[in-house]
Amino acid sequence: MAIVTVFVDESFSAATSDDYFVVVIGVITQDRRRLELMTRRIRKQRVKASSEFKASVTPPKLVKRFLKELAEDSNISIVAAIWESKRDAVGDFEELYRQLVARCVLRAIKKFPRAKVHIDKRYSHKRGQQALDLEIRRALALVRGNVVQIFQEDSRRVQELAAADFVAWAFMQHYCHANAEFYNLIRARVIHMDNLSQ
Repeated sequence: MAIVTVFVDESFSAATSDDYFVVVIGVITQDRRRLELMTRRIRKQRVKASSEFKASVTPPKLVKRFLKELAEDSNISIVAAIWESKRDAVGDFEELYRQLVARCVLRAIKKFPRAKVHIDKRYSHKRGQQALDLEIRRALALVRGNVVQIFQEDSRRVQELAAADFVAWAFMQHYCHANAEFYNLIRARVIHMDNLSQ
């Protein structure tokens, strides 16, 4: 079986919200080079350049274009892990984040057991990075014969992580702002979604 590449990023609702929503997205590609070229092409079309390519600072027209191109690429699959609750029910956010990432990666690896997983780096310190890696490895112990490399990387260096950011943003628009316009563009590529709050 061929080795796939998985790009993972998260998004969560604003701190002012009483209802809390967290989503972790895994964008799986069987053709990393194609995704890289797609990302570069859309990034060059932005009116304003910045150090990071994020959906939240990209014109909606370009967000739609990127999501449409992802949806039209037969090499792309999407997995998601989400959490919905009242803010006071969240508890330890970092623990929740690690559990969601682990579940998201697990779903990707159950479908594609040979993979390189690139996660948008949340932790600058080794302790946080090691805790996340351990949580993922524990989850992957459920998948026999998996061959997985895990990288926690800066999205300014690994531009394809933008694909996961844009998809996570589309989920946020749908679940937190009742705007399914962006989500509907890529929903056909979603092969699995876990709701850990259920």
